[in-house]
Amino acid sequence: MAQVHPLYLKGLICVSILLSLIPLWCLLVMTDDVQRRWQLSSHFFLLQGNLPRRSRLQALDGTRRGVDFPSLFTSSQTAPHCEPGQLLFILVTSAPGNSEPRQVIRRTWAAREGPTPYQWQSVFLVGQTADVGVTQEIQREQREFGDLLVGNYLDTYRNLTLKVMHGFKWVAERCQPSYILKTDDDCFVNTDRLPEFLQEHNTIKTGLYAGSLFPREKRQVIREPSSKWYVSRQDYLPAEYPPYASGVGYVLSLDAAQRILWAAERVHPIPVEDAYVGILAQEAGIRVKSSARFAKHNVRWRLCNYRYLMVIHHLSPQEQEVAKGNMLRARRACRGGLEVTKWK
Repeated sequence: MAQVHPLYLKGLICVSILLSLIPLWCLLVMTDDVQRRWQLSSHFFLLQGNLPRRSRLQALDGTRRGVDFPSLFTSSQTAPHCEPGQLLFILVTSAPGNSEPRQVIRRTWAAREGPTPYQWQSVFLVGQTADVGVTQEIQREQREFGDLLVGNYLDTYRNLTLKVMHGFKWVAERCQPSYILKTDDDCFVNTDRLPEFLQEHNTIKTGLYAGSLFPREKRQVIREPSSKWYVSRQDYLPAEYPPYASGVGYVLSLDAAQRILWAAERVHPIPVEDAYVGILAQEAGIRVKSSARFAKHNVRWRLCNYRYLMVIHHLSPQEQEVAKGNMLRARRACRGGLEVTKWK
């Protein structure tokens, strides 16, 4: 067998080394945008491109990128009007096609029943859709009601985190209410009690983050890729989330929302909205307060429960109508009972 000349062998080694360095060189000269597109996505999608994630180079030194807030705002949609300094601002997450739930909310708990000393407002949070008909309906709703905040992200369940962060950023900077309530469009909000409670009875004026907490066994991070709550170890390494309030409804004081937004610029987002808010609260040094006033389940509540409960989850449009009637009847029928004035 012929022997390989040493110079030839040395040349082959050099060529192999050069070829192995080409991918690294390409990564180094890529723009940030190209790097983001090159990497695997985390099921977050903006209207154009993927949500910024850690690049391979960033992962080497352990730094992370938080929410890219500027990319969530779109100039093509008119934002709702708000009066700065209101007592309460209610952000309602809603899918673009959920026009019926929005209409029901407008005529039930979001409707004003005469003059009130407590100033509050509600706005629906929606994203983008490829359905032209639904997009036109959203535009029509906005012209008629002016209560839709449309963000620059595809409206999917996995993008709920972007939806809520967009809403927080907008309301904290533009409207600056004393308190913010985040809820969903299948929830009933007791607007007859909550503003009064916040003004007259709430003693936690700063650092407030209150809602219905999940028990520890419900805070395990789901690693099954087929689950809609799937979070990879790359996106969140711990096996358990810190204590957090259910996304059906939680209240933040303005300063707490601002501190959470500060943390969101530094903490990598995950596609589980309420857990992500809990992670941000921990990062910002805010302790979540457990409150039974936020009901994760809709049961046969008694009339006078409507003098205590602030948010009830999972109501049909018909049940929203019934709940509003109970809320108004409880105003007079239950005033003689002992008033609970604490979050518990």
